[in-house]
Amino acid sequence: MEMEKRILSLILILFSSLSTNAGWHHGKINMVAMGYDGKTISIGQNGYSGTNCTCYSTWPDRYCLDFNRDTHEKEYALILSAKARDKSVSIHIDEKNCKINAIYES
Repeated sequence: MEMEKRILSLILILFSSLSTNAGWHHGKINMVAMGYDGKTISIGQNGYSGTNCTCYSTWPDRYCLDFNRDTHEKEYALILSAKARDKSVSIHIDEKNCKINAIYES
């Protein structure tokens, strides 16, 4: 009985750590592009290979900054700075459309 409790505890710990990282992607920025609409900023990140992003259909494997967020300009500046200095960033996206919810330099 004690062994089963330990195994269950281990499984719960592993599951909780995986679920807390859901939506977070880590790596260096490999591309920053402006969309044809003139306002969408599309981001490519090393290690991300999704193909279901709907935030800008021309590039279904890239994230997008949300132009409507108050922090849009600051997020864009952080991305450009990290790209220029070849630094890794951690980006949290909405998995439904790949719009960026949060970002920090890691």
